[in-house]
Amino acid sequence: MAEERGLLVDAKGFEDAMEEARNRSRSAQAKQVGGAIVMDADATSELHKRGVSPTNDNYKFIWNKNHESVVKAIYNGAEYMTSASVGDEVGIIMETTSFYAEQGGQIFDTGSIVCSSGSFQVCNVQVFGGFVIHIGSFTGETGKISVGDKVTCKVNYDRRALIAPNHTCTHMLNYALKEVLGPHVDQKGSIVLPEKLRFDFSHGKPIPPNDLRKIESIVNKQIDDEMDVYATEATLADAKRINGLRAVFGEVYPDPVRVVAIGRKVEDLLADPDNKEWLTISTEFCGGSHISNTRDAKAFALLSEEGIAKGIRRITAVTTGGAFEAINLAKEIDLQISDTFKLEGSTLEKKVAALKNLLDAATIPAPMKADLEDRVSKLQVL
Repeated sequence: MAEERGLLVDAKGFEDAMEEARNRSRSAQAKQVGGAIVMDADATSELHKRGVSPTNDNYKFIWNKNHESVVKAIYNGAEYMTSASVGDEVGIIMETTSFYAEQGGQIFDTGSIVCSSGSFQVCNVQVFGGFVIHIGSFTGETGKISVGDKVTCKVNYDRRALIAPNHTCTHMLNYALKEVLGPHVDQKGSIVLPEKLRFDFSHGKPIPPNDLRKIESIVNKQIDDEMDVYATEATLADAKRINGLRAVFGEVYPDPVRVVAIGRKVEDLLADPDNKEWLTISTEFCGGSHISNTRDAKAFALLSEEGIAKGIRRITAVTTGGAFEAINLAKEIDLQISDTFKLEGSTLEKKVAALKNLLDAATIPAPMKADLEDRVSKLQVL
């Protein structure tokens, strides 16, 4: 069209302007996600052009062991750099990694990448097109990391040890929901953090306290039963045949796929996939971090259940120390309520009002909260 009108096209100027726009977009993206560096298709394509292979992250399933690797690229959100030093917030791409990148609902690992001149603190780990990017900076006064450097990955395993029981309990919760509510329950999403877990699922109405109590009880029984947790890779076709296996609807799974089963070896399930016994255990596709035995979760407390969209409910829960804290707080409030029955008149009214406020704000198991609220309501008619 330009030629027909006797005009010339500045192709080089156009390409230069496009590159500037891409750089602005990358920088804006990085800022939009709170400093996390985002790799777009152009950024991952550039790595392929440079002969960098996607990161081998199989070592993320190994615990309590430092991992040796090599730096393959350094990215600042807009361009690749040959090195980074103190003051630079960058993403490090390595040949292999023992860090878990955020995916499948599970939060990323943190820790450090140690090189000859310092310690690079990793505060975020993401994966783009198979490339795992470790985002962070040097925290000391010195430090420099360069492409080609041999480095040591030091994952914060204490933090991961808080995440893993929450992840395993999302599997046990998924199983318990189907047991209590029915086979229509499908997972719609989850978030697994060090301090809590959140699980979204399909269900058309609020869950009554008695059913919440049953769900919580099923999970705690699995913890008390001290069941081993097994994880094994299998072909997607073979894994899909396992009776009772649960997967997230619409999710695309790799082949081979990792299967996580609680209470029975995955090899047993694969050898006899039609066995009805498998309906009584939790089996899922999952690439996340898990505890080796359910006893490591220690306890499970279901804190809340709410609707977040039409036909979608959400449960928030805690495990280990957080669960014990919630349960103990509920017991303390229960004792306060018992003491309140001895009061009369205006003193009783003031105490009842205080108890209602306390219950509203208290982080305690939802079934116990329902019982305590019922007890407080009886105080109001005294």
